[in-house]
Amino acid sequence: MNIRLERIAYQIHWLIQTTGGDCTLSEMSGFTGASVATCRNITRARAWTGMYRKTAKSNSASRGRAGDFVSPVDDSLATLDLLVRS
Repeated sequence: MNIRLERIAYQIHWLIQTTGGDCTLSEMSGFTGASVATCRNITRARAWTGMYRKTAKSNSASRGRAGDFVSPVDDSLATLDLLVRS
């Protein structure tokens, strides 16, 4: 590996360790300034492919999964708001 790729590898490793693996190839690419393909190749060569998140998190309220921001309280407040306005 040349010096540029070593620098990128160090940045990727730092990002993975700092985030506890809560980062994607796209986020690595944005952080390092390298392409997604370069980041993918480096993580494969260093056997780091299992150390980071593979997909982006969904913040969609319609997904209804744990960790979303909508709760039954929010629904109740929206209903009360509609009743007060009418």
